[in-house]
Amino acid sequence: MMRKKAFFQLILTSSLLCWCITGALADIPINADGAHAAMQRKDWETANYEWRHILELDPQNMEATLGLAESLYNTGFYQESIDLLEAIPPQRRSILVEIALGRTYATSRNYSKSKDIYLSILAKKPFLAPAFQELENLQPHLQPQERKQVTSKLEAIAKAAKNQGDNALKLGKYPDAAAYYGIAASHFHTVGLVNDYGLVLLLAGQYQKAHDQFALLKTKGKLGFSQVNSNAAIASLSIGNFAEAKVEIAEAINAAGSPKLKAKLYNNLGYIMEMSSKRQDAKFAYQHAMELDPDMHTAQLNLAFVQQEDRDYTEAVTNYEQILKRNPQNPEVWNRLGFVYELQYKTKPALRAYERAMEIDPKYKDSYYNLATLYKKMGKVKEANETLRQLAEMNYAELESKNGLKVKALSQSNPLKYVVLFPSNPTVIASIQ
Repeated sequence: MMRKKAFFQLILTSSLLCWCITGALADIPINADGAHAAMQRKDWETANYEWRHILELDPQNMEATLGLAESLYNTGFYQESIDLLEAIPPQRRSILVEIALGRTYATSRNYSKSKDIYLSILAKKPFLAPAFQELENLQPHLQPQERKQVTSKLEAIAKAAKNQGDNALKLGKYPDAAAYYGIAASHFHTVGLVNDYGLVLLLAGQYQKAHDQFALLKTKGKLGFSQVNSNAAIASLSIGNFAEAKVEIAEAINAAGSPKLKAKLYNNLGYIMEMSSKRQDAKFAYQHAMELDPDMHTAQLNLAFVQQEDRDYTEAVTNYEQILKRNPQNPEVWNRLGFVYELQYKTKPALRAYERAMEIDPKYKDSYYNLATLYKKMGKVKEANETLRQLAEMNYAELESKNGLKVKALSQSNPLKYVVLFPSNPTVIASIQ
């Protein structure tokens, strides 16, 4: 009798426990956010459960279908993942679905089927980088005839991507150019193209990725050229790695032959030192660059700026004026000259210099701002406000232009203007140097 009573108590306790667990789970909402969170934690079993629950409620939910396919893939259920994706009608399949199918077929070693899917994707979107890269990785697993077909297709796309990248560079569309160059570089793997891809990434402001490209060349022992080493140094500088930049520029200088090349490299050394807050060392490097090549315009401009920062105004003015004798149509130098005059409380020459910069380039924004500031100092509020209004109108025109949000033009103070970059293809930096 005691044993029977204990048995019924156990059943009751178990029932209460199940009710508590079920009730607790019922309070936890199952939704896409929870499923994505589980995937980020790599908790694939939980993700599987949550995606399946969503699909039970909404069998046409494409997000849940893709999510479940990915979580199944990551738990090794490749065929179930394929069945799930293949069940989607072809007309409803997005590019993401096609890529997931291609990847899963490849992982399950059905390389021929995977190849067909990626070729189909690239026929519709030839510059889709994930599909291009997946097909690249697939090549060693294909039969000779299939490999020949794929190689021919990839080479044609890579050449076209390089041309598209060059066109994007001419339009100042640096992020677009970087995407195209990435496709070309991943196929051809030449030092020149990887070097240029790194430079385009710098232009696009993707500094870590630029550094990664030069690091890749370094690991493969391909940094033997002074010019490539110098580019690597600028990429290291762009992510704040001053120590690495100094080592790389020293290696570039050590391997350089001609004085003119060394002058460019010493200019870059100067800029690295300047960015490292070592202005005296920077000044010496710029001066040495000018000794090696008296026509080294960039080094003289950089030297003048360091002199300006050190309040060596007379020397700075001399250098700016010498640059303007050779290139009187340079709005940036006129603007800088005006600022040095302003720092010396020479109002009239400062005004003339700013106005000259604006006359040469009516869209040179720095001069408008500096001129407005100077007018305020002079108590000319009306003139200051009018100058600022013109600057605002310029900004509005850019905002409203068709390409205003698409073109990522280099700012007037972009630091890449003050170093010498070394592309294998001159198109890469034609827009800034």
